[in-house]
Amino acid sequence: MDKKFEIKILKQHWIDEKHKDEDLCSHGEIYLNVNGVIITQSELDEEWGISESALALLRTLDRDYICEPESEEGLIFHGCGAILMMGCPISIHWTVKHCNDEVILSDFVKFTTTNPLFGNINYEGLKVRLSKKEYADAIISFALEAKKLFDNSLEKIINDDFDKEMYTEFWNEYNYLLKKFFV
Repeated sequence: MDKKFEIKILKQHWIDEKHKDEDLCSHGEIYLNVNGVIITQSELDEEWGISESALALLRTLDRDYICEPESEEGLIFHGCGAILMMGCPISIHWTVKHCNDEVILSDFVKFTTTNPLFGNINYEGLKVRLSKKEYADAIISFALEAKKLFDNSLEKIINDDFDKEMYTEFWNEYNYLLKKFFV
């Protein structure tokens, strides 16, 4: 039986292999399939901020996320921002609603350009109900896979104190959420 919600990393890398010790975010291709509708995959020539997206998704494991693209960053980031978790408007959003032992995902929209007036793909009527376990398994698997690149790389060289603080806060929250939900 096909999964109702599938998200996985297809490729993950540093944006600049020569300066990978300075790159604070991983980048690459994601496969996202919701009820048989493929929202992103490798043939679309799209690059996403993998580690940033993983943290955004981990945050939805115990709290709702309302799809409000005009005021929220999204759940899948483009990863072109110089500051962690502050990317450009290119992103994928959806609503995550927790109801008892289920999670309802709806309101899927993908922004394919930096101009919010065009290039948007609304997936009208696309909605899926999952058990909390199914949803958590998919998100935790994605986050663990994203973390492997960092775990297998040299320590980052961060000269700016603000960037260093943000990077430390990012991984403190990431690891806390993984520990909290990965049983």
